[in-house]
Amino acid sequence: MKLVKAAKYIFWTFYNIWFYLLVFVFTIIIIFPAFLFILLNKNWYQKFYVMGVLWSDLILLFMGMIPSKNKKLNTKPNTPYIFVANHISMIDVMLMVSTIRKNPLVFIGKRELEKIPIYGYIYKRTMILVDRSSNESKKQVFKQTKEKLNAGISIGIFPEGTVPDLEVELAPFKHGAFTMAIEHQIPIVPMTFLDNKKRFPWSFGGLLGGSKGSPGKLRVKIHDPIETKGMVKEDRVKLSEQVRALMLEDLRNS
Repeated sequence: MKLVKAAKYIFWTFYNIWFYLLVFVFTIIIIFPAFLFILLNKNWYQKFYVMGVLWSDLILLFMGMIPSKNKKLNTKPNTPYIFVANHISMIDVMLMVSTIRKNPLVFIGKRELEKIPIYGYIYKRTMILVDRSSNESKKQVFKQTKEKLNAGISIGIFPEGTVPDLEVELAPFKHGAFTMAIEHQIPIVPMTFLDNKKRFPWSFGGLLGGSKGSPGKLRVKIHDPIETKGMVKEDRVKLSEQVRALMLEDLRNS
């Protein structure tokens, strides 16, 4: 038993290291060259978004993870949406991009991630960063969001706001994503990641308890867009609760 346990920990450790190596290598080979072109003209983001899809697909492929959708995404091209999903793993971003594919999007993420070498440099120039302790930062997020949506670029948000502890099924939602959708009167598209916690839990080296990760299927439960036309700001709580209830049902029936 000790030998088997030791072998598992060795696999989990190298499996996690392999992930970070893939992210680093594919970021340098695929994302960085595309990023240089985007710097020349910010309107080229949509043209080079295909590189982000390729980046996501390759990382998942080389991790031995196979996305499996319950149905096709019911979205229109060149139309912005707010995409939301549960946040449980470092592969959440890759899976969302790989799932959405034809609707270019940017993520709203924590400003702390800009400190990561190379990746952080690209991250802070292509994503919308928020410092939740700053009201001014939150105002800038809404301003930048408006600019992206007006340009036909969708927004990806994890409404839990952070990655909860492994034992938490689904953390309470923050209302930012739903406020944005209502303010801009655009549809919000929920999706639930059913296997990400099992396949690659949020912990470096996979040594912090719970499932430690493995190759396999990544099931995505896609829901139809929820229209927000006619809603007002006060409806954000009800909308948030509606979306959270959908995700909880998916997780409990998975």
